[in-house]
Amino acid sequence: MLRRAVLFVVLAGCSTPPSSGASPEVRKPDAPPVVQAENPEWAKIAEEALKGLPAEEQQQRLESERRYHLALAWFNKADFDKAKIEAQRAVQAWTENMAARKLLNDINEIIVGGPTGLRGIRDVELQVCGISVEQAKLEIENHLLRGRRYQDAGMHAAAIREFEDAEFKIRNMPYEVKSMNDQLPALRASLARSRSSLKD
Repeated sequence: MLRRAVLFVVLAGCSTPPSSGASPEVRKPDAPPVVQAENPEWAKIAEEALKGLPAEEQQQRLESERRYHLALAWFNKADFDKAKIEAQRAVQAWTENMAARKLLNDINEIIVGGPTGLRGIRDVELQVCGISVEQAKLEIENHLLRGRRYQDAGMHAAAIREFEDAEFKIRNMPYEVKSMNDQLPALRASLARSRSSLKD
């Protein structure tokens, strides 16, 4: 999924753990989220992915991504205790961060002594695809939920945006998911109703 491809880097140097072992400074909640990426094209994609979300949710997603990359850096240094703490914080900041959830699961397997055999390239590709689909399903459900809430509140422009985002994500999933496709008729009916109400 496009959002997973984007590397959100919120603070400079967040991809490497602090040398002193001190906890990194946490951004104040009222500060606007800062999006930096590996190149300008990804920065633009990241900004588009966050557009339309409430400022608080943008902040949560960016904080989760920052914590995830810090956990990944500790994981790569084989400091699994610190990696686990940061991965847990990433999931707490944004519960839909599937990459952070997978990393936390991998860390727990290592700490507990579960299966740690090397996975083949195809296995990794399948896992990434599965994670992308689960991420998309969560995002679609959230769009539908917010769209219905906006529609009930008479905020039809916002409802239209949520329904359109949900429809776009359903039609562009890596592979067809029946449970998502089954929601398209009701989604399109809700979209038509909001468009009609907006014109009146």
